Amino acid sequence: MSDLGVTLMHEHVFLMTTEIIQNYPEDWGDGAQREVDAIARLDELKSKGVDTIVDLTVIGIGRYIPRIVRIAQRTELNIVVATGLYTYNDLPIRFHHLGPGATLGGPEIMTEMFVRDIEHGIADTGVRAAILKCATDEPGVTPGVERVLRAGGTSSSTDRSTDIHAHPRGEPSRLGSAEDLRRGRR
Repeated sequence: MSDLGVTLMHEHVFLMTTEIIQNYPEDWGDGAQREVDAIARLDELKSKGVDTIVDLTVIGIGRYIPRIVRIAQRTELNIVVATGLYTYNDLPIRFHHLGPGATLGGPEIMTEMFVRDIEHGIADTGVRAAILKCATDEPGVTPGVERVLRAGGTSSSTDRSTDIHAHPRGEPSRLGSAEDLRRGRR
């Protein structure tokens, strides 16, 4: 860990809504130029003494690791990536049908996803997540957010750090401690 040097713990190389970019590419512009611009900004951080950023961009806000790998290969700044799922209040439709209490039931697929990202790597990139991100936003701990937090709590048995990002008007404390989440208690 000492190799990380000066580290910024909550950054995003890109934030995006993937479906918007795929269907309205003019809003994104030239992807290659976007990458060049990101590399320039990261190199500027490095020149100011920052050695590492933790990119907390997870599913729901545009995580695409192949793009981050291309950028990391072209900058001297270290980029640490995360696993998790960002939701403002409701889960993406896939999770309405699969998992505990969902239409088709089954184990918590988010936990399986998060653990796979940490232990085996994200997609076929060979890049493993080093941190887990969970978030609450202005609506507080909605049922969807609670499910993500519980999946994250269960995934924390991988011994990875967890970043819990909370909105000042949210209510993250009603779930109890991280240990309560791991054990499925309130």
